[in-house]
Amino acid sequence: MAIVTRASKVAALAVRRIRRRVPAALRGRSGVVLAYHDVLPDSADAYPYAVRRSTFLRQLDVASVAGFRFVTLTEFTDALLSGDACGLAAVVFDDALSGVHRHALPALHERRIPWTLLPVTDRTGVAPEWWPEAERTMTLTEIREALDAGATLCSHTATHRSLPELPPAVALDELRRSRDTVSEWAGTEIREICYPFGHQNAQVRALTAEAGYRCGYTFTNGRSHPATDPFAQPRLAMREGIPSHRWALTLLRPHRSWPPVRDLRDELHRGGGTS
Repeated sequence: MAIVTRASKVAALAVRRIRRRVPAALRGRSGVVLAYHDVLPDSADAYPYAVRRSTFLRQLDVASVAGFRFVTLTEFTDALLSGDACGLAAVVFDDALSGVHRHALPALHERRIPWTLLPVTDRTGVAPEWWPEAERTMTLTEIREALDAGATLCSHTATHRSLPELPPAVALDELRRSRDTVSEWAGTEIREICYPFGHQNAQVRALTAEAGYRCGYTFTNGRSHPATDPFAQPRLAMREGIPSHRWALTLLRPHRSWPPVRDLRDELHRGGGTS
């Protein structure tokens, strides 16, 4: 359920103009995964890849006005691997930070928007060492409250270490333990992962398949397309400071205009591979 705001009205005008420029964008087979991290109160100072609550809601309004239908990441992956994710958008939250529980969950529940949470399974209820600006991750009780409120789960590994930097046996254990745990918490088999920091390479992709996953998502910006390697799918990194018209343009940007996904292992924390 979209809330009609001034921002969404501005976005509607922008979408009409942009559709005339890129009319094939939504007729293709690609969709978008909106990769959020922390959600903050409007009074807070935003840090990289965190968004204020009002920004978060405006971005959802623009996506709705642009014609996207929100689905869980599992539903998105079903469509993607079946060959057509046209017009679909999955809202996901890397790291399962407590700000998401406080500031995003109520609005998503009220609007009946499907969403997906990515807990780091051995790091619940703690200050995340990989993300010092964040307050803490959700407790298991909060994760279960999110599930009761309509969230689904996705793997994000057990300890949030860069998988390409680990010995293969250790990386495989990270992948398997996380999948087993989130599947138990969700009460259903989870077969999707978003790589920590977006770091992945050919070895990690092979290990991900060996661990029982069917799809892996990176932190490279772009539209997810059936022709892309299922273990190297892009997402859109959500942040503050994106005007509504530019966000609409990003959403409708054609798949082929985005750069290809690269093997990511040596990016700095702020340089293009984050949580």
